[in-house]
Amino acid sequence: MTTFVETFSGQHDRERVLSDILRRRTGAPGTTLIAHVERGSLAVVGVHELPTPTPLLDDQHNFGGAHVGQLSEVLREVAHALVPERTWDGHRGGEMTGELVTVVCREGPASISPLELQYWWGWRYSNHLTQAFHGDVYVVTPEGWAALLGEWRGRTPALPTGERQQPSQRPVIDAEGILSDAATALLAPRPRECLLCYVLRMIDEFGCSCTLRFARHYRDVRAPRAAGLERRLGSKGGSCDCEIFLNGYDLRTQFKVRESPSERATGDPPEDPFDLWVDDDELRWPDDPPACLGVRAGSTRPCGLWCASGR
Repeated sequence: MTTFVETFSGQHDRERVLSDILRRRTGAPGTTLIAHVERGSLAVVGVHELPTPTPLLDDQHNFGGAHVGQLSEVLREVAHALVPERTWDGHRGGEMTGELVTVVCREGPASISPLELQYWWGWRYSNHLTQAFHGDVYVVTPEGWAALLGEWRGRTPALPTGERQQPSQRPVIDAEGILSDAATALLAPRPRECLLCYVLRMIDEFGCSCTLRFARHYRDVRAPRAAGLERRLGSKGGSCDCEIFLNGYDLRTQFKVRESPSERATGDPPEDPFDLWVDDDELRWPDDPPACLGVRAGSTRPCGLWCASGR
C-alpha cells in the first residue's frame, strides 16, 4: 500500500505552485483549475479548466450522493487526461510521481466554502488509478488564497481585483492554454528520464542553439534547487547542449555498437555529430540511443548509460 507523503514543505512551496498554475491558465471566477504537479520538483506538468459546479446539499447540509458521484466521474476523466495510468507488476503498484491540485477561482473572501469542500469528496470517490495522488483543494480570490487542509493562507497569488473576463476573450484564452499545454507536453522530460538522455532527445528533435537551453529547462522543471548545474557542465566543457556530449560525456562501451566493415573502409566522418567513433576498438554510438536507465526525482546526474568523456 502506497502511503501519501506531504508534497509541499511550507508557505513558499504552496505560493510558488499556485502562481505557476495561475500563470498557465488565467483563473476566472466561476472556474476551477485542476493541475498535475510533479512531486519531486513541484513543476506544474499540465492544467485542466472546468466550470465550478454549485454544490448540492441535503437537509442535513451533507453533499448529495448523486452530486458527488457525478463530480467524481468528471474528476476521474480529468485525472486520466492529465496523468498516466499507474503501472502494476502483479504484486504492487508503481511509483506515485504526481499530485492533483485543485484550485477554485471565485469572488469573495479567501476562506474555504462548500464550493471547495465538494471537490474533497469528489476526489475521494473518483478512483482514478493514475500515478498521482489527489492532493489539497485551494481557493483563490481577489483577496488571496487559502487551503482546505491546515491553516495555510496568504495574500498572493490572488485574482485581479474587479476584472472580469468577457465572453469574447475566452476563445483567445482557451487557444493560449492549448498551445501552452502542447508546448509543455512536447518539451517535458519523461518519467525518471535523466538530464543527459533528455538533452540528447531534445537536440535530436530541435537542434542545438549554442546555449544550455534544454539543460536549463530540465533543471527548472525537475531540479530547481540545482543552482550549480551550468558551472558543473561548464567544468566538463559543456558550454552548450551539444558540447555536453562532444566534450563532457560519452556512452559507456557496453551500449555502443561495432562499426561495419563498410564504415571502416570509407574513412569518411559521420554526418551526425553525435555518431561518435571510438577508433581504438571500432565502436560507435548506435543509430537509436538506448532507453534511459532512469534517475531519482530531483536529480541532475546522468543515468547508467553515461560516463565522463576522456576527450
